[in-house]
Amino acid sequence: MPTSPRILVIGDSYMSAEVFADALDGRVDAVELRTMTPTDAPSWSLDALHEYEGDPAEVDAFIDGHEVLVVHGAPITRRVLEQNPSVRMIGCARGGPVNIDLDAAAELGVTVATTPGKNAEAVADLTIGFIITAFRNLRPALQDVDAAAAEGRAIAESAFEGARWFGSELRGARLGLIGLGHVARLVAARARALGMTVTAYDPFVADAVEGVTLAPSLEALLPEVDVLSIHARATADNRHLVGETQLGLLPEGAVLVNTARESLVDEAALLAALRSGQLRAAAMDVCEPDGPWRELVALPQVQLTPHIGGATFETLARGARMVVDRVVEHLEQREPVDAEERAS
Repeated sequence: MPTSPRILVIGDSYMSAEVFADALDGRVDAVELRTMTPTDAPSWSLDALHEYEGDPAEVDAFIDGHEVLVVHGAPITRRVLEQNPSVRMIGCARGGPVNIDLDAAAELGVTVATTPGKNAEAVADLTIGFIITAFRNLRPALQDVDAAAAEGRAIAESAFEGARWFGSELRGARLGLIGLGHVARLVAARARALGMTVTAYDPFVADAVEGVTLAPSLEALLPEVDVLSIHARATADNRHLVGETQLGLLPEGAVLVNTARESLVDEAALLAALRSGQLRAAAMDVCEPDGPWRELVALPQVQLTPHIGGATFETLARGARMVVDRVVEHLEQREPVDAEERAS
C-alpha cells in the first residue's frame, strides 16, 4: 500500500502551529506539529534569508523524512534542503517567502507555495485608519488627554476644548496611490466609500480599475493629491522611491502614508518635509532601523506602528487556509510513493 505523505508544521511566535492545524483538520493525515525556538544566534550561514525566526539546525532536526513542510517564519536554508531530500514541497504562509532559499529550492525541485494577498484586508483597514487619524489630529489630541491624566487635571466637556484640534473630513479629499495591487485596490474601494477621489500610479498596471484614475507618471500624480499612500513592492531599483524631490511635488499640507516597505521612503527627507510644513502629517507601519525614526515619532503629527499591518487573527486564519489549499492541491497531483521506493 502507498504511504501517506508526512507533513511537518513548524509554527513560530507570530503564527502558531495550532493555527495551521485548525486549517489542516480533516483535510490531510499524518501531520506533526513543531514550534521554532527563537534565537538571535543561528548556527548556519543565512546569506540568502532574512526576517526569519529560529535556527536552521532545529528545522533540520524536525524534518526526519517529512515530505511537506508548512511554515511561516522558520529558516529554510540550502543546507536544510540538501540534507533532507525527502522534502518535495514547502507551503509558506507569507506573500514573500524571505525565510526560504528560493534558488536552492528551485535547483532541488522543491515546490514553494506562498499566500499573496493574505493580509490585504488588514493592511487596507490600517491604511484608512491612518488617514482618518491624520485628518482628525487624533494623535496630538490623545496625547493631550494622556498628559491631562498624568497631571491630574480635568478634561473639559465644552465644545470649545475641541477647537485646538480642528481637522478635516475625508469626503472630497484626493487620495493618490503608488502601486495598484491587492492592498491598494482595497484601499481605493474603502476610500471611495468615504467620498474620496482616487488616482493611482503603477507602471505595471494598464487596465482601468473602477473608480480609480491612472496617472501617466509619478510626477503627474504627486501634485494632484492630498494624501499619498504607498503600496509598491520594494525592489533593488526603487529604494527611496519617494524622496526630497517627490515630497516637494506634493501640495503643501499633504499627508504621506506608508504601509508597504520601509525602503520606499527617504525618511530623512520626510523628516525635513514635516518640520518645514511641506507635509501636514505622516503615518508609517514600517521604518528604516537606522533611519531617523526617533526624531519622526517625536513629532505629534507622525504615527508610527511596529509593522502591525497584517497582525489580525483573520489574517492568520486566512493565511493558514491558503497554504493548506496549496498543500492539498500538491498532494492530489502527487504520485503515491511506496515505503520501499522512498528508502531507496
